[in-house]
Amino acid sequence: MSLSSSSAQRIARLADDYPAWWVDLLGEHNHVGGVEATRWLLERARLAPGRRMLDAGAFVGAAARTAATATGCSAVALDLNAGFLEAGRELPGGRQSAWIAGANHRLPFRDGSFDSVWCLDSTLVPRELSRVAGRDATLCLCCEAPADSRGGLEAFIDEWLELGWRLAGHRPQTLEALQAWRSAEADLVARRPYFEPRYGRRGYLAQLDHLAGLVRAYERGGAGHGLFVFERL
Repeated sequence: MSLSSSSAQRIARLADDYPAWWVDLLGEHNHVGGVEATRWLLERARLAPGRRMLDAGAFVGAAARTAATATGCSAVALDLNAGFLEAGRELPGGRQSAWIAGANHRLPFRDGSFDSVWCLDSTLVPRELSRVAGRDATLCLCCEAPADSRGGLEAFIDEWLELGWRLAGHRPQTLEALQAWRSAEADLVARRPYFEPRYGRRGYLAQLDHLAGLVRAYERGGAGHGLFVFERL
């Protein structure tokens, strides 16, 4: 789903209202891997007309809008920030999705409400995401996951196994994430005269420190990233 010039302008205005590096630099598909990661998950999500999909922590609901447009499913985009939801509703595919304000920690849905539950670089709450997933649902994640050789990734997968999920698909993204963090850090440094007034001096330095910490963690193998698709046992 490509953005028209008017849609790109809408995203730019959103960045004006919410000054943060990830709004400025990651774009509409606001997660590692962008739209290609969304498509990879969508190919494995088993969505179709009549099935329900939740995009939890949706930002402007790019995943929900893409899923609704591509598969005809009933998609719901949920985010705490009403401004993000309002912007998403006006972007391509926005009228084909439902928009609900809420938090991942306490999803405002009944048990088993969805056939596919997505959480893309947003707060992971395993029990709550599992609670709203139906009996034959898929769970699609784009998230940080251990990348070391000490069993961390296996422990991450086992946590979902204990909640009734089996791994159906995995695509490592650690190098892709590291490149994204390095690029964002370099952009903040190179364009300091633009970003410092935009965020305020303290805010600018805090966001630069955050990105530098991400780069160090990924370079040292202390953090990793991946796409995951789980299915109900």
